[in-house]
Amino acid sequence: MAKTKVTTHKFYVVDLIRKKPKLKHLEIPTYRVDVLIEVTTKGLLSASEVPSSAMKRLEDAARGALENYETVIASEAAKLDEKVDKLIQSGDAKALGAAEKLVQGANQSIKNALASAEGAAQQAIDARLKKEAQGDSNLKEARARTALKWTAGAISLATSVARLVGTMGADVTAYISIAKTLATLGADLAQQIKNEEKLRKDLIDGIQAFIKLRGTTLMQAAKRQMVDTSGIDVNHPLDAIKTIAGKVSAAGKEITKGRDAKTIAKDVVDFVIKGIKAQQGGAETARKHYREHTTKTRHKTDSMSVDADKLFKAMKAANNLKDGVKIGAECMALKRSVSAMATKLTEREKFLDEMQMLMAGNGLTIDDKTTLQKIKELDKMTIATEVKEMLTLANGVKGLVSALV
Repeated sequence: MAKTKVTTHKFYVVDLIRKKPKLKHLEIPTYRVDVLIEVTTKGLLSASEVPSSAMKRLEDAARGALENYETVIASEAAKLDEKVDKLIQSGDAKALGAAEKLVQGANQSIKNALASAEGAAQQAIDARLKKEAQGDSNLKEARARTALKWTAGAISLATSVARLVGTMGADVTAYISIAKTLATLGADLAQQIKNEEKLRKDLIDGIQAFIKLRGTTLMQAAKRQMVDTSGIDVNHPLDAIKTIAGKVSAAGKEITKGRDAKTIAKDVVDFVIKGIKAQQGGAETARKHYREHTTKTRHKTDSMSVDADKLFKAMKAANNLKDGVKIGAECMALKRSVSAMATKLTEREKFLDEMQMLMAGNGLTIDDKTTLQKIKELDKMTIATEVKEMLTLANGVKGLVSALV
């Protein structure tokens, strides 16, 4: 009785559709294939095991047969996507239901095709085995068996189409989400600036009090050096210190007490700094609060710019969307408003940096006239108008998008 030997070989295809076509509305799942090839050989005394290299060639033959199904499924998906696209473009209220029926039909066709894949792979392996037998007498009576196991989902409508609004053919849900975020950010920004006026007033009052205190301390320093205070301009601190030092030097040894002008100037500076250092905290605290407010305002403004960008791009892409052009234009208006706000915030930050220098150096190197002019300019940096415009535009965009539903 002849002896038999069964050689098995397993392999799998991670995803039959390696090159997925670019589709507008459909999602293609992963089609995994697990393949088992069994080759039975016979011999009078003993049967030989099929070499692994020969089994690999049988695998290649099976893979070649399966590749034909990759082409079939990809082609069917592309045709189906075109049909779904036409339904969406039609604006028919029943488009979604019709699209789903098309997808169901296509999936059944693909399922039927895959059912025949096992037979196709078997034929390819048999043909290859026959060829192998021409050079190997042990394979003349060999028989092969092929088993395929599929792990696959089904082609489905993409999420954006699942959210289809019959008359629009667009992912309106996503647009509304962005528009609502814009409106919320606008409301947050409006809330954010409610205390801006008070913070600005605190900062201005603090800096003016600081300048007044510094001038008073300079005059106290002059009196402490026992010189008359005529001709001392406290609005120019360094010049005032030089004037005081010059007056002391000219007053004679009784007043100078052996000190040169440089030493006298240093004594005056030390006295002034000591006199105002303890009092500059209020102005610096007000500056920090105002700086923090400015930073938060910038962050909220930037967030509005990001979402306006998102919505603008979405509107531009949805060229079949009703009122898409109008909404896109409103988004651009909002972005222009954001840019105007950004300019004011940059000016404000520059001013705050200069005020920090004033505080850090106790203001002895900064001209009061210039500082007071800058303080007046700060009132022109108010952002209430810009915020109101941004909020109005954001609410307008939300209203337009919501109306699409």
